This record gives sequence, structure tokens and C-alpha cells, in this order.
Amino acid sequence: MKIKKILGENGPQAELCNGSGCPAAILTNGEDAYVQGYIPSGSALKTLNAPEGESFVRIPLSVLKKIAAQVVEA
Repeated sequence: MKIKKILGENGPQAELCNGSGCPAAILTNGEDAYVQGYIPSGSALKTLNAPEGESFVRIPLSVLKKIAAQVVEA
């Protein structure tokens, strides 16, 4: 897997969390994208229920909207 682009709240980044730019969406040369975010709190984990092999990360909605707009452009 090769990382093609990392999209953060303030646009493309050269490195993960460069200049406090996390959470981020990582686009690869394959068919998958990866999301980096915060680990959910204990109260959120009590409500969320992921199947085995899956998990959740928390991303503020305002940041997710900015990243989503960049993914559409990519």
C-alpha cells in the first residue's frame, strides 16, 4: 500500500498530523481509504457496537465535512 494523499481539516498534508492537522483521511493507491481520528470515550463505546474486526474513531462533524469536500475533489 502506498499513501497517495492525506487530507486534513486544513487541506492536503505531507505527513500524518503535521502541524496538528488531525483527524485525517488517508487515500491510498488501492481501493481503500483510511480515517485517523480520536478514540471514542467510554460512554460512546457503550452505545457503539462494531462487528468483530471493525472499530470506530471519532471525528468532529465540522472536520469531517471539510475532509469530505476534499475527497470529492481528489
